[in-house]
Amino acid sequence: MLTQADVHWIELDSVDSTNDYLARAYLDGQAAGTTAVLAHAQTAGRGRAGRQWCAEPGSSLCLSLGVPVAGYHLPALPICTGVAIGRVLSQLNVPVRLKWPNDLLIDNRKLGGVLCESFQSPSGPVTVIGVGLNIRKVNMTAPTPGLDIACLADCLVEADLPDLHRLAGDLVNSILEVIDSARLHGTAAVFSEFAGRDAWLGKSVQLLDQGVVCMTGTAMGLDSSGAYLLDTAQGLRSVMAGDLSLRVCE
Repeated sequence: MLTQADVHWIELDSVDSTNDYLARAYLDGQAAGTTAVLAHAQTAGRGRAGRQWCAEPGSSLCLSLGVPVAGYHLPALPICTGVAIGRVLSQLNVPVRLKWPNDLLIDNRKLGGVLCESFQSPSGPVTVIGVGLNIRKVNMTAPTPGLDIACLADCLVEADLPDLHRLAGDLVNSILEVIDSARLHGTAAVFSEFAGRDAWLGKSVQLLDQGVVCMTGTAMGLDSSGAYLLDTAQGLRSVMAGDLSLRVCE
């Protein structure tokens, strides 16, 4: 079982990418077990498909968590992470929704995202879970075309914005809890919780691959494997995670 008590924490004023920093630490033998990196600024952060995610000081939570788990052992890890983040933000009365496979939204505007990357380190398999959350709008540009930016300050007054250290700790604890639950009991309950926050469920959507529309239909939610289902003119189709994006049809 993974617990927050086992987490080794690293805090940085600035970093190129928390995911890249943590991956280098594992590969160089400087990190092992469960390790988290919290940075206050990020100059070369990455989202899915290599999209840029930079963060000015005070603008964002930049967090990466390394766990000794091979990605293929828990292929639905981005979904599990989104559900875990949703639980924490709900406690702050932030109405977060989840956009498959790894975006966090408020009113269809991008609040943040998740990026999971697996590799083999000298001490064994590792998956690094990157979490980016917008706190305040400080020189922000949308990393995902077609999505406007949201931030926690849109929902909370300054006095109610969470302390970054506490927020990071709560997120790590929640992520580890969901991972352990999924490993011990399966993903059915996690997928059901995702359905309750599914931003596109029941809506007409387009499926894009590198900006090109490859499928249209009605969003039907997750199947038992974590693939996303679309009800198309050609029948029910399942889509696995990858360089794919769902967009609500105009």
